[in-house]
Amino acid sequence: MNNILEQEQYGFWIHSSTEQAALTLINGMLTAMNNNQMVGGIFCDLQKAFNYVNHKILLEKLEFYGVEGKFKTLIESYLTGRYKRVALNNITNNNNSSKWVLLKCGVPQGSILGPLFFLIYINDLPTIVNNGNNMVLFADDTSIIITDTNRRDFNVNANEMYQDRNTCFEVNLVTLNLNKTQYLEFRTKNYYNVNTQIKYDQECITSASEIKFLGLTIDDTLSWKQHIEQVFKKICTACYALRNIKHIVPIDTLRVIYFAHIHSIISYGIIFWGSSSYANMVFILQKKMIRIITNTRPTDSCREAFKSMEIMTLYSQYKLSLVLYKINNKHLFDTNNEIHIYKTRNNNNLHHPIANLSKFNKGAYISGIKVFNHLPQYIKALTNDHKYFKSKLKRFLYHHSFYSMNEYYEYKEDRRI
Repeated sequence: MNNILEQEQYGFWIHSSTEQAALTLINGMLTAMNNNQMVGGIFCDLQKAFNYVNHKILLEKLEFYGVEGKFKTLIESYLTGRYKRVALNNITNNNNSSKWVLLKCGVPQGSILGPLFFLIYINDLPTIVNNGNNMVLFADDTSIIITDTNRRDFNVNANEMYQDRNTCFEVNLVTLNLNKTQYLEFRTKNYYNVNTQIKYDQECITSASEIKFLGLTIDDTLSWKQHIEQVFKKICTACYALRNIKHIVPIDTLRVIYFAHIHSIISYGIIFWGSSSYANMVFILQKKMIRIITNTRPTDSCREAFKSMEIMTLYSQYKLSLVLYKINNKHLFDTNNEIHIYKTRNNNNLHHPIANLSKFNKGAYISGIKVFNHLPQYIKALTNDHKYFKSKLKRFLYHHSFYSMNEYYEYKEDRRI
């Protein structure tokens, strides 16, 4: 299947994730903005996508991809001949239930094959509408980034892409939810965009200043302010719960609760918002939680508490996410000796591309390069042993408990941890 499914699809893949999909999307936007291009995103929502998979079309596509003979007959038998009806209060007499209806579309949800069939069903979408623009699919979440240097061409491109996509949906008998489909035009703070209208059948899609994308709130200036505010609210709730139970449970249990309910909130998507100036408000709240867990005074430093409990500070967690992103995506990075033939002391460091825009400089790609290059040499030397490298990296970050990015960049390698 790895040779059949398009690389733009990130849903239900081994070694893929929502963060990987978001990285592709956001890196594409930042790269275009760094190249002084206009950037807009169309974020589509499909109505009951899994329920609208037409069996006849799916079987034709399976045959196109080489599924034939008895295997195709077996899948056809699996999909067809299913009936459904609605019953009230689990009573199946004629007065409380509808008539049985033959299902001609839809894949069984909750099954192993259902998601795979859906991916195959929409697999031709990138090849039909991808015209040099950046598309990201995560199951039925379909997003496309339009870029251009000319305003008029940008508007034409955006409308053509939207029409091509709708045509593809109609051919596949899939319905677009126009109420949840949004257009977002990205900009720098000093650039105010002209409103772009995207129409299909004389109906405009909604323009927004922020959207929800795979659990991330992305705003039109990529400031991450709105997302961080939501993270802050969630952690405030957890902080209140910790305060109420700290007198009745031991510290070990409080630590388990922290990792079960708080760590995931802080770590998810931190590779994107960890460089934002607004991230410090989350770090202040994280320190407050550590003081609650360890029962220390508000004026006391909690750096040693972070170390003793082996809980990473927000900025250490940010560094860990960046470095692992680099390790898991080596093909995206070049070293200096691959770029030039000159022998320098930084020859084996990752190559730092030119950043014309501060947002691009703060993005995951450039930040990952800078953080990796500043790692102690004895850790960088372990990159070929992923498990040992990760273990050493975590130990280094636990030991130092960095309180800021500047503190990390000022660190001088003196001894092995």
